[in-house]
Amino acid sequence: MKKIIIICVTLLGISHLSAQMRRGFGLTTGTQGSGIHFAGDWQLKDDMIAGFELRFFDIKNETELPVYNPYTGEQFNVGDKALIMFPMFGTIRWLPFEGKIANNFSPFVQAKLGPILAIDGNEEHRSFKNRWRKAPTIFTYGGQLVMGASFRQMSGSAISASIGYEFLPMGQTVDDKNNYDGMAINITWTFGLKRR
Repeated sequence: MKKIIIICVTLLGISHLSAQMRRGFGLTTGTQGSGIHFAGDWQLKDDMIAGFELRFFDIKNETELPVYNPYTGEQFNVGDKALIMFPMFGTIRWLPFEGKIANNFSPFVQAKLGPILAIDGNEEHRSFKNRWRKAPTIFTYGGQLVMGASFRQMSGSAISASIGYEFLPMGQTVDDKNNYDGMAINITWTFGLKRR
């Protein structure tokens, strides 16, 4: 009987958190590459929001160039890195001017921290199968510090733009680097249930 009560309470709590969660998606680009992300957040207080961000991040080489072969009609990249990352960040966002600005403009400061799964493919192969087959994985931790602004709509949805610095240490040398730190720009579209 205790197990049934614990399961019911857990499911009820998850259902409540899911109902209160605002979901969104967006684009990230920066010094080291670009990607897409999915985000969710919960309003803790008027000026504090907690959440998460799951991202696919494709690392690019500074000397990577697209090349077209006119004889075969093939287009490929020269000097690219076959390195992708999946950051799974917990986030906390502070809205220092909440309630002090009379329009839909809301500046914020945000910190992100969490584990990162990196997959290092073989750059020497052009075919997808050979490049990612038996690719080694690296598990590490990273984070991001950003500041930006949200532009909120009457429906509760928002568009947020932010810029900051990203920390992506590898803990070992991966493609001639031991970290992929750099500037990052994020644009997120959030769909909400109500105006905050």
